[in-house]
Amino acid sequence: MKTKAYRRLALILSLALLLLLAAGCGKTQPPPATPVPTAAPTASPEPTQSPPPAEEEEIVYVPSFEALPPSIDPSRDFRPVEREDGTWFVRIAEAGGEYRYLVMHLEKDGVSPDTVLEFGQNCAPAAGMCFLEEGRVWLGMWQEKESGEPEEQTWEFFLREVSLDSGETLREIPFPEEYGTVTSLFDLPGGSLGLYVVSEITGERCIFRMEADGTFTELPFPQDGEKRSQINVLGAAGSGLAEGWCMAYDREGLFAFDPETGQRRELMRWYEQGIRFDHLQSLGLRDGAVRLLDHIYGEYITLTPTPRREVPVRQELTLSCLTVDAEVEKAVRDFNRRSGEWYITIRDYSGGQPFTQDVRDRAITAMNLDIVNGNMPDLLSIQDGVPFKSWAEKGFLRDLGPWLAEEGVELLPQIRRAGTVDGRLLMACASFSILTAVGNRDVIGDPNRWTVAEASALAAERPDCAGVFTSSMTRDKYLELLDSYLEGYLDWDAGTASFDSPEFRDVLAFAASLPAEEKTENTADAEIMHGWALVNAAAVESVRDWQLWDLSYMGKLVCPGIPAADGVGSLIKMRSPMAVSAVSANPEGAYAFLRSLLDEKTQTAYTAYFPTLKSAFENHLAEAMREPTAEEGYRFTYIFADGIRMEENLTRTWTGGEGERMPRSVVQWWDVNYTPIREENLYAMSEEQRDALLALLDSALRSTSYDQTIAGIVHEEAAAYFAGQRSAEEVSQRIQRRAELYMAEQG
Repeated sequence: MKTKAYRRLALILSLALLLLLAAGCGKTQPPPATPVPTAAPTASPEPTQSPPPAEEEEIVYVPSFEALPPSIDPSRDFRPVEREDGTWFVRIAEAGGEYRYLVMHLEKDGVSPDTVLEFGQNCAPAAGMCFLEEGRVWLGMWQEKESGEPEEQTWEFFLREVSLDSGETLREIPFPEEYGTVTSLFDLPGGSLGLYVVSEITGERCIFRMEADGTFTELPFPQDGEKRSQINVLGAAGSGLAEGWCMAYDREGLFAFDPETGQRRELMRWYEQGIRFDHLQSLGLRDGAVRLLDHIYGEYITLTPTPRREVPVRQELTLSCLTVDAEVEKAVRDFNRRSGEWYITIRDYSGGQPFTQDVRDRAITAMNLDIVNGNMPDLLSIQDGVPFKSWAEKGFLRDLGPWLAEEGVELLPQIRRAGTVDGRLLMACASFSILTAVGNRDVIGDPNRWTVAEASALAAERPDCAGVFTSSMTRDKYLELLDSYLEGYLDWDAGTASFDSPEFRDVLAFAASLPAEEKTENTADAEIMHGWALVNAAAVESVRDWQLWDLSYMGKLVCPGIPAADGVGSLIKMRSPMAVSAVSANPEGAYAFLRSLLDEKTQTAYTAYFPTLKSAFENHLAEAMREPTAEEGYRFTYIFADGIRMEENLTRTWTGGEGERMPRSVVQWWDVNYTPIREENLYAMSEEQRDALLALLDSALRSTSYDQTIAGIVHEEAAAYFAGQRSAEEVSQRIQRRAELYMAEQG
């Protein structure tokens, strides 16, 4: 029998499955409305090209983009279907602790959607809807079964045809459980109902047709080679394809298929147009055009079939990077989907391999050799470990300052400072976070930077304090954090280093004092609040993130940065910083790419990290300080024992008393048994909180950019000290000699 704590976990996981349903992915179970974790998208390799359709004139699908109407919210409105009479979708609503599933209709050019059908929380329209006849809709429904065990939940799936005028159920047909789970509905040629099914046991994907007598026939699957890849079927009506064909898409792109034979024909590749499969929800087909909803960007996408001769030819730009991480890929896709004049191809020095330390080292070596030998790209991704300062000293990078001044782009001064070398602004980015350490003001006071000696002395003054960092900090973790601080020991102009200083030997001794293994249970918050440790390492990523940290420490948050030798404090961690080659043959295209990263509208809308434009940052602060309205509602945020945060996707109705402030979120902390142990309201940001955040930003004096070769020298030599093979003085002198030799070689 399920325990109460287990049911809480099951509730969270179930809405994660509902989100997969909304995106048309994965196998699923019927869900009550519950929190949804947000996962960052992963990078995928560039697909291979497929042959064009066998037609007299080659047709390509050209995308156009438009903003969603304010009444459509991709985070809570699922399974949208666009028709001539407007958009239909499913919404989860909550009032008084009860959940309702609403089938809603937004008229074309309408402002507010109407509720057409309504279901209780024991009957969820989770597999979407399909319109085969006017005035009727087919719904895939999960219905809760009666059970003698109050802690058990059992569900069954059936297809329900409903009259849109009366809400009356016209037909109800159970789907055999042994066939698998129905994840979507669509129309087949001839007007019959199609079902996309995933096996619960094997994960096998299948397509079924519902016959007139209510039985189901499996159809040939349009396989990509030997495998059955995840697909989303759009249907037949409105596709503009030859009779008997359906349209669908998979991770690689759009294709047509014959449901009677399984034959498929490729139509377009997502990568060519900067579209990401993971973001998409299908809206339908109209006059041969494909309508999609991008639930990450909050946009409609229309793919219009166009003769290739009518599509302008774009010029190619190259971008070099160590590995194609999610942020680099996102930036390139964003640009490729917008630009009519340029497109970017990525030169990936990892070769698509898992990004281990060995792969990183080889990628850095190969990338650096290409650059010093003149094989320069147009753009460079300044990922952690590349010899950025060396490239800057050799004049390989273009000064972005004059271009930004000409464009009228005003970056935050802290971002300009972080990207500047010798008075030249050499890298820029769209967003950033702050690498720091978080602690309790009542315990450590209010320092905005400190050295290892100062932090250690403060810990020694408190008899109940076990150390500077919480028990989650290990020797290796601290050394990795130290990588971002190593530039403080290097003077590239003079070609000298300061690793042989007493202050750096203090750092080595401090690292050696840390445990080699991490505790399995994360108790960092409790350790800091009780004064058992001074700080915990953290990356403050956004205005909201800073508010959550402050709330965790009951309004007593202080951020002195990672203790190091020079007491530099916190650092700016630029998210996917980019530089422009000084010898690029296409500087206009490279600048256009940077301009796409520094678009005010995009930065203001994108809230996962701090924006780098001064105006966008100010907009974020203003939005955080705005009191929410009762109509906006609030959401729950959950912080688990391992430190993971998760926000539910359900907006709740505010029922507070008159004059009572409405929170933006209700934050709950859960223990290892998934039981709430603390609850606080997160309100609009106060002026005092704003000033504290700005003080933290001002204290971040440098970027986290570092040279992997220098970091490798420090790690290698420090290992001998930790093993007791050499003294701290010997190790610091060896690091000093090797670092200066490397700097001389790079000069």
